[in-house]
Amino acid sequence: MRPVNGSEVYPRNVKGSSPILLSRFRSQRVHMNGWIGPLTGIGIAAWFALTAGAATCDSVTAVADPAVASRAIVASMQPIPEETLKPMEVLFTFAADPTSTFHPRAVKPLVDFLKKACVADSGWKLPDRDGAEGSAYVVKMKVPLSQYLALNFHPGIPDYAVFQSSLRYSACLDSNEMQRAYACIETGPTGVQDYVFARMTGMEEITPNPESGSYFSYTNSRVFVRCKVDGRDVVFSLAETIEPSTLSLRGVPVGPQGQALFFYSGKPGLNMRGMTWMLSQIRRSTTLSICVALGSNETAVTTFAWLDAGWKGMNVTRSEHILNSQINTLEFARRIVQDPHISAPLIASLVDAVNGMSPSDVDADYEKYLSYIRIWRDQGRQKSYTHVQLLRDLYDQAIARSVPLPHRRALLVQERIRAWMGIPSWSTRPGVEALVSP
Repeated sequence: MRPVNGSEVYPRNVKGSSPILLSRFRSQRVHMNGWIGPLTGIGIAAWFALTAGAATCDSVTAVADPAVASRAIVASMQPIPEETLKPMEVLFTFAADPTSTFHPRAVKPLVDFLKKACVADSGWKLPDRDGAEGSAYVVKMKVPLSQYLALNFHPGIPDYAVFQSSLRYSACLDSNEMQRAYACIETGPTGVQDYVFARMTGMEEITPNPESGSYFSYTNSRVFVRCKVDGRDVVFSLAETIEPSTLSLRGVPVGPQGQALFFYSGKPGLNMRGMTWMLSQIRRSTTLSICVALGSNETAVTTFAWLDAGWKGMNVTRSEHILNSQINTLEFARRIVQDPHISAPLIASLVDAVNGMSPSDVDADYEKYLSYIRIWRDQGRQKSYTHVQLLRDLYDQAIARSVPLPHRRALLVQERIRAWMGIPSWSTRPGVEALVSP
């Protein structure tokens, strides 16, 4: 499948008439939201994990230990039902050529599957795609579809605000393209339209994988489709990387498990013993994200992800590695989406406030973050969730202070959201129990 480029946004009517070209715009970098690829990032973040047990956030399920919950879902992964495969290909074919005709009824078996599978959080193994293994993760969000879309398709809310577990930074490459795309998806089909769709291009930088420590940046192209399937409101998001990612840099999770906080060293390689010199790369990532309105206060959300990544042409990614990262990402996103203190207007206002800060004020807050990192480096115990020895090896004050201003602002936005959720990290000093807890 070829990636889709350009900045067109097309509504398509039920009769299949020619699409209406709304606009072409100059390129500039702005906030990007609307399923990062979250869910390109979801697959990418997992690629070099050698174990599937580590989790980066607390679960919102009744299971006390999120790592145990994650392992249980991975262990029970089963093959995706065969009847879902043809509908997926219908979507990928349309994403490759959105000027072709899309029939919502053709994807009904896929939507029917999601309605049943979301009763309990579940993981599914996907057939290989272009030589890459893949997995799917299906969950239920206890919010209406409108609320979920408000957080995911708001021009003032970047993806990294909602998907903190998997994204360090994200940006759309054309502000007008983004505005048109989000307006198209927010409105949905009207009149005689059977569906509407939009496409846009953006860049993302992911968080370090807990096992390998690798993080990357890349550019992807996305196609969104909103339609009614058997009377249910459904939104599809298909994303594919346009070119290989940057080479791997090394990072490490910091603080208590559940805060989705990381340190980015800027140093090349991997954290894995005997492989610290290895410069890995993502060659290709393909994701399909779907949300289905279930009722007045429930939405089924799923991500399908395939990943080709490794070293010197070797693809070492396995479906269980991808699934583990999907779990981490959607669990933290679910905490944000379902938190009664969080809303789209609130997050947008937090983003605006941080963007309005002077560089010197941003730097002052960023120094608090670095101070928190040093506390964990100097006082953390080896049995804590933070890989303390790695943090000691990777921390370099000069490199840490060279982080670009937009990335510093993103870090501030994420912390302000955590504070509203009652789980602040570097904006408050860690207690002794947090430093020594397993």
